[in-house]
Amino acid sequence: DCERALELDPKFVRTYVRKASIHFYMKEYHKCLDLYQKGLAIDPNNQEMKDGLAQTMMAIQRQQSNGEVDESQVQHAMQDPEIQSILMDPMVQSVLKQLSEDPSAANHVMRNPDMARKINKLIAAGILKTG
Repeated sequence: DCERALELDPKFVRTYVRKASIHFYMKEYHKCLDLYQKGLAIDPNNQEMKDGLAQTMMAIQRQQSNGEVDESQVQHAMQDPEIQSILMDPMVQSVLKQLSEDPSAANHVMRNPDMARKINKLIAAGILKTG
């Protein structure tokens, strides 16, 4: 179990790779990104982590560019407490409303690091589509 392995040794980068791979195949890209970033914070030169991060980013871009909504991915993401929390945040709700009315406001919104993190997490989870 990856959770147990991380409890025993939170600096064992291989565990982050394995756990991220599991999330990748479940299309939980938002979780992959977090894990790869945590692993790279421990070992910035780890090629397997860099490759996994690149693979995840490409999957998110493919998902965004094909224009299709993966309903099972969205339903699965909506069960995630972190995603639920982001969607319940009044500031996020306000920003999403603003973006739906004025997409050009994205540049301004994404200057706020906390809001950018939340919006990017929704994009990676398949909840929010761009373009």
